[in-house]
Amino acid sequence: MKKIRWGIMGTGRIAGVFCNTLKELEQADIYAVASRNGEKAEEFGSRYNAVKCYGSYEELVTDDKVDIIYVATPIMCHYDNVKLCLEAGKHVLCEKAISRSVEEAKELYSLAKAKKLFLMEGMWSKCQ
Repeated sequence: MKKIRWGIMGTGRIAGVFCNTLKELEQADIYAVASRNGEKAEEFGSRYNAVKCYGSYEELVTDDKVDIIYVATPIMCHYDNVKLCLEAGKHVLCEKAISRSVEEAKELYSLAKAKKLFLMEGMWSKCQ
């Protein structure tokens, strides 16, 4: 069975909850984590046994070994962060809310469709 190599964008509490769930799944691997602060990325990455720890989101999205990125940054950053991931050719699971407006959400879903990428808002009721 091929393991899905997850990249985690953001190192807050919700990212930790998500990583605890990923650790329980045989088909998932917490491959890389990224923060705007390299020290935070290293600390978070060591807690969850990540292979790579990046001090920028750009480094994460350009890592060829990352299959999908979980976006767990502050809501006001979701649109820009999801767009960065999609433009780099990465599949995305984004913590709610995916954007600040319907127009932004439509743009992101259109971009994902055009690039044939998976994009989903991580609404807990939908994911349970």
